Amino acid sequence: MRGLPRDLRLGFAVLLALGACQAGPSPDDSRHGSPLAAASSLPTSRPASPSFDSTTPTTVPSGPATAPWSTPASRIAVVPIVGFWSTDRSLSTDQLRAAVAGRDRRFRLVVVADPDLAALATTLGVSSSPAVLERPPRAVIAAVRGRSDVLGLVRASDVRPSVRALGVEGRTLFGNARVRSIEEWPLTIPGPGHIDGPIAAPDLDPQATWTLVAAGDVMNDREVYRRTVLLGGGPDFPWNGGTAKIVRRTCCHGGLPVVDARRTGGAGAVAALFRAADLALVNHEGPAPDRFSYHPTGLIFTFDPRLEAGLRNAGVDVVSLANNHIRNAGSTGVVQTIRAVKSAGIVPVGAGLNIGAARDPVWFTIGEVRVAILAYDAVNLPAAGATRIRAGAAPLDLPLCRADIARARAAGADAVIVVPHWGTEYASRPTAVQRRQAAALVAAGADVILGSHSHWAGALEAVGGGVVLYSMGDFIFDLRRSEQTDEGLIVELTFVGPHLAQIDIHPTIELDHSQPNLLDPARDGRVVLDRVRDASGTFLDW
Repeated sequence: MRGLPRDLRLGFAVLLALGACQAGPSPDDSRHGSPLAAASSLPTSRPASPSFDSTTPTTVPSGPATAPWSTPASRIAVVPIVGFWSTDRSLSTDQLRAAVAGRDRRFRLVVVADPDLAALATTLGVSSSPAVLERPPRAVIAAVRGRSDVLGLVRASDVRPSVRALGVEGRTLFGNARVRSIEEWPLTIPGPGHIDGPIAAPDLDPQATWTLVAAGDVMNDREVYRRTVLLGGGPDFPWNGGTAKIVRRTCCHGGLPVVDARRTGGAGAVAALFRAADLALVNHEGPAPDRFSYHPTGLIFTFDPRLEAGLRNAGVDVVSLANNHIRNAGSTGVVQTIRAVKSAGIVPVGAGLNIGAARDPVWFTIGEVRVAILAYDAVNLPAAGATRIRAGAAPLDLPLCRADIARARAAGADAVIVVPHWGTEYASRPTAVQRRQAAALVAAGADVILGSHSHWAGALEAVGGGVVLYSMGDFIFDLRRSEQTDEGLIVELTFVGPHLAQIDIHPTIELDHSQPNLLDPARDGRVVLDRVRDASGTFLDW
């Protein structure tokens, strides 16, 4: 190690220490065990869209039956990984050959999970370099964490949310665009028993994976109404965004810069992200009553119920109504909004005729995975919250939330998603109260927490066996106060069975004060990702 940079020498030390360690839980192990451990027991077919269960189940669903694996069952998928914040998404086979042979200067260190180096080199048709290390999977993950210049290669079953799983030749095992069979994956090695013994069980069944795509606040009043209705853009206009680039930053509004951007093509790419997901959700930031009013300005919102068609056409499956604006049209508005959302073919959660109804989870079945979604509001509850005799939002009251999560688990939930409306406006870092609430929700059994309300993209945190995104920022919302309010996140989560395996963050920029468009994460979108990373830096080691 003499002559190497100090940070790389430290990386070698970490590898040696972790390779020798045989005890203690992985920081990425979920409460359910390995994120991909249940893959082989899930069915090899999946519904074209998630099925919604209108009532809470009264019994725990029976476990999934083991499905046969199609030829070649004995191949094991190997996945290149880099640090979570890397903007890389795919490598070519030639790049992998060069890396394993020690000829790729892009990576200062290449680490392969034990015992797969020899088989991987054979698959790639190269001799592995003596500089390429072979270490236990946990040590490989530790080596790449937080780095873009270290390449790891692990089995798909060892991939964790804290790292970025790369595609090979433009194909990926994770996300909406994943391959649907192991035969389509370009990088596999023989499984145990392939040559001299019985056929091995598959290491990963790609058909057992599913995706959840989520974004933050959707507010269909003010400028959004003007663009869609008064100017004739139609309900699909806000969802028809493609790609964009930032062309100018100017100073300042309240001491913060504002940005101008222009479209670069790909109209419909935003809606395509939602439609391609197995489950898609957003925050419905206000009511859609029968007798709505257009508000050109102000902080009272009511939406034209006809605009719900835009959400439905974009592929949104479920909306959270748990927010501080849901009672802007009173109790009648809450009830009529629930009816309007359901009439559009979308499932509402987080509000109801009374507090009991507001706290009810909504249920989806994806393959054999039972998903429960709960939503809560922590902002202006005296005005927005439901009570025993008043319609409104479910309150983020921890004793009640714990009871709700426990009931969902007892009723058969394999995965629990919590959608809170919380925090401080115009801030990317969570408050101490939010962090305590997040820890309590995860301890109660939440797997993923997807927050909103702050109008800025916020921090990411791994808490116990769960993951918390404190704020996805504004999505469709005409709040042009700063660059931060124009930019938001679409979050693409990949699960295998009930286990979270990967997180992909798509930065957005809003044009015409009403239409989010995708920013290239390696270019103009980098500033959004860096903001999230900086906000997460004190408590996330990814």
